[in-house]
Amino acid sequence: MDGRGLSDQGRSRALSVLSNRWLQLLLRLALGGFFLYASLDKIANPAAFAKVVYQWQVVGPVASNLVAVLLPWVEALAGALLIAGLWRRESALVVAVLLVVFLGAAASVLARGIDVENCGCSSVGPTKGERSFFEGVGTFLILRNLVMLGAAAVLIVVPPRPAAHPPSP
Repeated sequence: MDGRGLSDQGRSRALSVLSNRWLQLLLRLALGGFFLYASLDKIANPAAFAKVVYQWQVVGPVASNLVAVLLPWVEALAGALLIAGLWRRESALVVAVLLVVFLGAAASVLARGIDVENCGCSSVGPTKGERSFFEGVGTFLILRNLVMLGAAAVLIVVPPRPAAHPPSP
């Protein structure tokens, strides 16, 4: 090892784990399922989602309305394609781009000290009672999005290993 990363053996082992078709399936279903689920309430309640988008103060009211109408459908389509295994790399790339945009918006909100009660990630309804660590824009949101970005990166970069076929007689 030359001190600049994994040895050839370590790299080969990591690639073998990440290309495992069952791990790839799990990543596709988890990421696709999250994005599909996250889109449903937003699609059903675009006006409420527009209010959530506007409270982030990243774009103006007209752009907030446009985002509120289009974004959930992009999330739903990318999620459904990941679940179905169609255009796996392309749909994972769309999810990755969305996550980078979400992370940038969250960083902007945190840097400006804006208190976002409901991030609008999977629900547009008001939070019930006192907020927890898992609500709003904060550490949990950033960490969750980074984990999902890592999963999307694996799906984009590492092709699944084909299933082993038994030897012919």
